[in-house]
Parts: sequence; C-alpha cells; structure tokens
Amino acid sequence: MDEFFGPGGVLERRLEDYEFRPSQIRMAEAVHEALENQNHVIIEAGTGTGKTMAYLLPALLYGRRLLVSTGTKTLQDQIFYKDIPLLESAIGRPIRAAYLKGRNNYICRQKLNAQFAEGLFTPKELPAFREIVTWADRTETGDRAELGNIGDDLELWSRIDARRDKCIGSKCQDFDRCFLTLMRQKAMESDIVVVNHHLFFADLAIRKDDVAAILPDYTAVIFDEAHELEDIATEYFGFHVSNYRLHEFVHDARKLAEGSETTLDGEIETISRASDRFFNSFAMLREGKHPLGPLEGIDGLIGALQDARRSLKRQHDFAGEWERMAGRAGEIADELEVFRAGTLENFVSWIERRGRGIFLEACPIDVSGMLRERLFEHLPSCVLTSATLTVGESFDYIRRRIGFEQGKELQLHTEFNIRSQTLLYLPKAMPDYRHPTYLSRAAEEIGAILRASQGRAFVLFTSYQQMEKAFELLSNDLPFPCLVQGRGGGKGRLLEEFKATPNAVLFATSSFWQGVDVKGEALSAVIIDKLPFQVPTDPLVAARSNHIERDGGNAFSEYQVPNAILRLKQGFGRLIRSKSDRGILAILDNRLTTKPYGRIFLASMPDYEVTDDIEDLVEFMNRARSQTS
Repeated sequence: MDEFFGPGGVLERRLEDYEFRPSQIRMAEAVHEALENQNHVIIEAGTGTGKTMAYLLPALLYGRRLLVSTGTKTLQDQIFYKDIPLLESAIGRPIRAAYLKGRNNYICRQKLNAQFAEGLFTPKELPAFREIVTWADRTETGDRAELGNIGDDLELWSRIDARRDKCIGSKCQDFDRCFLTLMRQKAMESDIVVVNHHLFFADLAIRKDDVAAILPDYTAVIFDEAHELEDIATEYFGFHVSNYRLHEFVHDARKLAEGSETTLDGEIETISRASDRFFNSFAMLREGKHPLGPLEGIDGLIGALQDARRSLKRQHDFAGEWERMAGRAGEIADELEVFRAGTLENFVSWIERRGRGIFLEACPIDVSGMLRERLFEHLPSCVLTSATLTVGESFDYIRRRIGFEQGKELQLHTEFNIRSQTLLYLPKAMPDYRHPTYLSRAAEEIGAILRASQGRAFVLFTSYQQMEKAFELLSNDLPFPCLVQGRGGGKGRLLEEFKATPNAVLFATSSFWQGVDVKGEALSAVIIDKLPFQVPTDPLVAARSNHIERDGGNAFSEYQVPNAILRLKQGFGRLIRSKSDRGILAILDNRLTTKPYGRIFLASMPDYEVTDDIEDLVEFMNRARSQTS
C-alpha cells in the first residue's frame, strides 16, 4: 500500500483534488489485509468516511476478479460512473470494470421481435414501443435505465425483458447478440464487477443452474450497505408462489401452443381452472399477512402442473421453448409442494393478500447457517461495510444474524462534526404512541419543526396509514409544498421533484429510510414518528422471536431492539451527507426517554447535541443559515 499512500506515492502525485483522510487509509489497509491474506473483515464506516474509495483501491491491487455488491442501484451508479473513473485518474491507467444488474433490467431481443410481430399494443404503449425498437438498434447495453421515463411502463417492459423464467439460454437464436451474454462476457474480462445484493443472492441461491448464471466466477466480494444482507438473503433463500405467477405461466403456455400442432390445450386449461379454484379459496382474506391453514385445492393444482410438465417435455423444438416451459411447470409444482408439506425445517410460511394478488411465502427463520456455509466458508475473502452495523459500539448483533463468525472488525466514526452540524430534538410531554391523542400532538410538533426548518424536510413514518393521516392533517395548513409517497410517481421521480422544489416537505415511509442521498439545504430536517420496531405479529418476526425464546434467549433485547436501532440509524443518516450540511433530527416517540432500552438507542447514535425546546431549533437553523449566506 505504500506505493499508493506513502510519501511520493501514486495517489499523492496524481490525485491532487482528492485527499485521503486517516480513516480512509485505515479502512483501505484493513480491506487490503483481508484480501491479501484471504480473511474476512466487517467495517462500520460512518457517513462521510469515503468508504467506496477506501475499498476500491485495495480491490484494484487484489489482482484477481472480485465483486463489489451494493444495496442500491444508486450506489452502483456512483461506484461505476464516478468513483472508478476518479481512481483511474489517480493511477494513470484504465481499470477493467463491469457493471451488472438483474436480468429484468435488460431487454430480450427475441421477445422484442415477438412483440413486434404480434403488434398488440394499447394506444398508450405503441409510441413507447416504437421508441424502444429504435433504441434497441443502437444501445450497447440493453439496459432500460438508458430509456429514462419510457422504461417506467412496467407492464410493457415485462413483456420484453430478459427475466430468467422465460429465457432459453444458449438455444436462443440471439444468444450471441444477447445483452446478458455480452454483459457477462465483459464481466469475465474484468477485475472488478459491480453488482447489487439482489443480483448477488439471486445468483448465489441458484448457482448450479447454467441458464440462470449471470455472474462470472469470483474469489472475493465486497458488500457495501451490508446491513441489508439478512433481509435480502431471506428473500432469495425462500419460496414464493402467487396467482400472478400462475396466470403468467398459463398465458405464456397458451401463446406457445398457438399455431403449433400440439394437443396441450386440455392440460393448460386444467391448470387454469385448478389455479382459479385454489386462489379463489382465499378471496375473502383481508389485505395483509395470514397464517397458512389448510390449502384447499392445492393437490389438484400440483397434479395439473406435473401432468403438464410431462406433456411439455415430450414436445421438441430447436429453440428449446417447450423445454423451458416444462421447467417452469416443474418449478412451480415443486415450490407448491413446500407449502403442501409444511414441514420444511427452519422455515415459516404464510399467505398474503395485496390488492388482487394472493402470495404464498415461505422464508428461512435463521439465515446465519446458510450464509456461513454458502458464503463465508466458501469464499476466501468477504469484506462487509456500512454506516450502520453496530449496536452500542458492538458488532455482535449483525455477526450473529448473518453467521459472520470468523473475521476481524473495524469501527470508524464519521469525520463530520456532528455536534455542530446537527441538533437532535426529543419533544417533551409526548403521549404514548398508542394513545388516541398521539397523532394530533405529533402533527403539532411536525408543524413547529417544519416552520423552524422552513420546510426542506423528510417526515418519515413507520406505517403507510400513519403517513396518510398526518399528511391529511398537515398539508393544507403548511406554507410549504408537500409531497407524499404513493402519489405522483415512483420513488426516483418523487425524490427528483423534492430536490427541485424549494422548501419542499416529503411525507414517506420505510423505502426513504435508506439509500437516499440529498446534499445541501434541500434537506434540513428529518422527522421520524416512532421507533422503527418491526410488527411483532408479522409471521417472520414472530417466528424469529419464538426461535430465540426457545433457545433460552430474550427476543426483545436480542433481536427486536437491535434491529430497530439499526433502522433508526439508517433513517437519521439521510440528513448529514457532507461537511457543509446542517439540520434537525427529530423523533416523536417518548419511549426514547421513558423506557430503559431508550438508553441503548441513544448510546448507539453519534454524539448529537440534544434538546427538548422548539426555540432551540429556530436558533440553530437561523445560525446555520447565517453561516451559509
């Protein structure tokens, strides 16, 4: 590392506009040691540490292919389009790097041609499809992000994307020109491959499936935003069957049978009827999650899928489409068998109603053993980093949850001046969050805080219902533009509107608690309604709590409190994103000061200055404005 950081080193000579700070050097050295000695390391690097540059430099020195896996596509973009080019300028030579996303981000040439030939579009879809066809002829990546708003039509895009369940792999006539093929080839020629956690775990969960393989072989992985690993691993090691998935299978099977000389109409219709009977038995369920009771009609649905699989396998075509359809029938039947048996060890199952969707879910209660066996014992070196990995200065919680048993640890605090840049407001005399007066009292406090910050705030809620009620109470009386999640487009569009609107206030829920970066005065306050405890009746949360209690532990102190602390740290982390940022943090939950576990929350936070006086907020923001004027 002296070649880069030592006196007269490459970085000192070439990177005049970027100064590596002591914490970055410590982190870079820890990552370098883990990669070179084939060890694991877990690093909490506070906001502003500059962790991406700190791990990219030793990644470059590694000399063998490694993955950098992120929690969000936003961070993927930053690493690939900003940080890696900056590092290239520092070392004076190109870095062989590739950028891979999930399969459904890429267009499928075969499906595009099929849609063109079929020509069935709504009046709204037709202009967009024509633009996509023109773009597909000139794009080098096939990545829908290049399309901007045109790629936001999920219904149209889902008919032409390269998702796995419709891919026929090397038997496709466009295989050599396939964007997935080209992206994977580039990745195989690269030293650093930038992916996201969803793609990484999708690949890890089905690593032996040649059709599904996107990621090239690697000997090390750096996980940024590693606090998300348990949740995402839980999703990809689970089983998921829905009425939408069955409907899509029936639709695709009918289209494949059209124009052929097969006699499969009977089998397809049998699946359709069996699917309708099965999912209609849940029609009276209210929205939400429910225990999985007797599954009426599941035998008939599994039998229909197995019969169709045998019939589909007897069909032959050069492209292998029948074979792929048979595989899909078998996969759905196998996953339904998991729910019928109901005896899968270490799994909890439930059924969920979301609008017209009926979803059967089975997820692992404890992923630590899976991650230990498939990841940490399998790979020579794993680096885990995030701004939120410790609870009360300890890594014990995250280590236990993800099976990270062997490996060093390093904690690097933020280099921002937290006490001068931030004021934490804990209002006095707040009622219990369950009391009927809580919402109206919270609305009063939110209004007062927003007047002190002159808008420019995220107001974050632990439930969508609470968000809607607070928005209705406040939006008409506030002298600031108010935006609310769920209205006016998706998360990306809403965030851009917030940044572009002076003094805006955004009412939002959990998706804005992390992975959102707003620098400068546009975000001057983050207000959180309640401590972000998980819903205790959620089937997965309840199963994990019961598992801990059966082993003699205390689920509240060992699981629920640490989990909520990390979530709260993520929410607070939205505010201070640079040395010039100033702002207010506020939490309207009296448990932070009235419950014994509140001390653990506060001990896990940076060294904020705390007040319960609203006038202090006004004075603090006036001082902040005078310093920037």
